[in-house]
Amino acid sequence: PTGFFGPISSRVRGLFVKHTKTGNPLVDSVAEHQAAKPEAYQQYLDIVVRIVPIGFGLIALAFTNDASSFLLVYGLAAYFFSHKMVRLILLTAPIASSLGGIAVGRTAAWC
Repeated sequence: PTGFFGPISSRVRGLFVKHTKTGNPLVDSVAEHQAAKPEAYQQYLDIVVRIVPIGFGLIALAFTNDASSFLLVYGLAAYFFSHKMVRLILLTAPIASSLGGIAVGRTAAWC
């Protein structure tokens, strides 16, 4: 490594550049390092997958403030990175439960 920080690893580059591979066929073939499919979100997050867009829309359109804007940015970042690598779907679980809870809570308060 040159300087204080070493070069960016190929795994990190692979998150941003689609065709970057590690050069190691064993690592490239591991299923956890592949892009996530829509079925994976349904498998890991179950019913919350259907409720999250409602909570995201409620925050984006009706209940926007400084605190809720963090939820929007966190949601977009978690989806972006989890879509690049299936093992990062775990990043979406906390924000999915938060946005799902907001959707259910706002709907229950409205009824």
